[in-house]
Amino acid sequence: MKSYKFFGVSALALMLSLSAAAAPVETKEFNFPADSVAILYADIDLAAGNFRLTSQEMTSLFRADVTYNPDRLEVFADYRKRGERGYLEVGSDLYSKFQVEVEDNRWDIELSRSYKTDLKLELGLCDAFIDLGGIPLTDLNLDIGVAEGKLLFSSPNPTKLDNISIDAGAAEFEISKLLNANFRTLKFDGGVGEFRLEFTGELHSRAQAEISIGLGSAVIYLPRDLPVRIEAEDNFLSKVKFRNAAGLRIRDGYYKSEDYDTAASGLDLRIDVGLGSVEIVFSN
Repeated sequence: MKSYKFFGVSALALMLSLSAAAAPVETKEFNFPADSVAILYADIDLAAGNFRLTSQEMTSLFRADVTYNPDRLEVFADYRKRGERGYLEVGSDLYSKFQVEVEDNRWDIELSRSYKTDLKLELGLCDAFIDLGGIPLTDLNLDIGVAEGKLLFSSPNPTKLDNISIDAGAAEFEISKLLNANFRTLKFDGGVGEFRLEFTGELHSRAQAEISIGLGSAVIYLPRDLPVRIEAEDNFLSKVKFRNAAGLRIRDGYYKSEDYDTAASGLDLRIDVGLGSVEIVFSN
C-alpha cells in the first residue's frame, strides 16, 4: 500500500480541499455479473479521495461508479475466477500524492451480500463511509492512512468472521455495531487521532478484541447487559477510565461483569495504551 501515514490528521482537510481551478473529471462504471463461486477474495486499494462502500442484495457481484481526474490518477477493476474462488482487484493509483482533491477520486461501491467474502481494504488519504452489514465476511483487513469516516455493520454477518484487523494511522474514525460483525477475534491499532468504537449489535458466542492506542484517544461503548471481561492498565503516560461501570468487579486481575464466567456469549477485551487515553463507557 502507498504510505500516507506521515501526514497529521489536520492534513486531511488541506489535501482534500477544493482548489480555485476546476479539475477535469471523467466518470467510469464497473459492473461484474453474478458468478458461481464459493468465496470471493476482494482486494480494494483506493489511495486518496472520497469513498462510499455499501452492501446490497443484488444480482451483480460488484458495482462501482467512479468520478476521477485522469490527469492525476488511474482507476481500475478486474475480476477473475479460479475453480470455486473469485478474485476481485479494485484500485486507484495517484500519479503524485501531493496533488489531491476530493473530486479527483470519488468511488461509490456496492458489494453483493450473496457471497462469502474475504475483504482487504486499503485507504490512503480519504473521507470514507463503509457499511459492511449483511455481507458473509470470513476475514476483514482494513488499513487506513489519514482518514475521516465511519465503518458500520448495520445488520448481522450471517457467517462467522474469523478475524478483523484494523490499522488506523492518523484518523478521526468511528466504528459502529461491531458485534454484528460476528467476529472471533478483533485487533484495532489506532495511531494518532480520535476513535470511537461501539460494541453494539448481536453477539451469540465468545469473542476477543484487542484495542491498541498510540498517541490518540478512544472512547469504547459497551452495552450494560454485555457479559465482558476487560484487561486494562494505565500509567503516568496514559489513562484508562470507566464510566457508568456499576456491576463491574475486579477478579483475578480483570474487570469482569457479574455474568461473564457463566454466560454462553461474551466479550474478552484487552486495552493497550501508549501515550494516549481510553474511556470505556457502559450504556443502555
